[in-house]
Amino acid sequence: MNFSGLLKFFIPKETKFYAMFNQAAENAIEASAALEKLINSSELEERRAIGVTIKALEKKGDDFTNQIFDTLNHTFITPFDREDISELTSKIDDVVDLIHSLSGKVELYRCTNFSTYMKEMVALIHKGSLQIKIAVGGLHDFKNYQKVMKACKELNKLESRVDEFYRMAISSLFENEKDPIELIKQKEILQNIEKIANKIEDVSDVVKTILVKYA
Repeated sequence: MNFSGLLKFFIPKETKFYAMFNQAAENAIEASAALEKLINSSELEERRAIGVTIKALEKKGDDFTNQIFDTLNHTFITPFDREDISELTSKIDDVVDLIHSLSGKVELYRCTNFSTYMKEMVALIHKGSLQIKIAVGGLHDFKNYQKVMKACKELNKLESRVDEFYRMAISSLFENEKDPIELIKQKEILQNIEKIANKIEDVSDVVKTILVKYA
């Protein structure tokens, strides 16, 4: 038996980290749903209210992250490597942080024009957040290997589709937008949406690393 196998044999069943991962994933789902609603809203006051909601979710995400790190610092035996727990926690938090950052830019720039591409991209980001919940939710039992890997593969596909929409959106923007200020604002919004998708794929990469080590 190799060291990894020996370690798994002696490690007791651990539940507290998994519950906290699920809380963080649920928070990402709520944030991505709010983002989708924001990009599809046509009312300024509604967008402002959604921005307040997203800010609260970002604060909640920070609280979950701090709670996991505090628990990590006070736990002798962890279900998998401390570095992987830290990385997974940070990547999920990054998703919510970037959603908050994007909502702030939407308000700062007084954006009123959201393209079909943007709406498609944020819809995919929300779907990705749902897949994050499936991926991290299956880590408590490595018998869920196939289910978790399927979710990770779906996250990779979603990120690729967001990239495709991003390229089409940028091409359309430079071809059709004549106002240089509006072009700059639209381009930055698109770039920020793509960054969120990249972070979602990062979560998938960390989960796959954990599976390779322990499944």
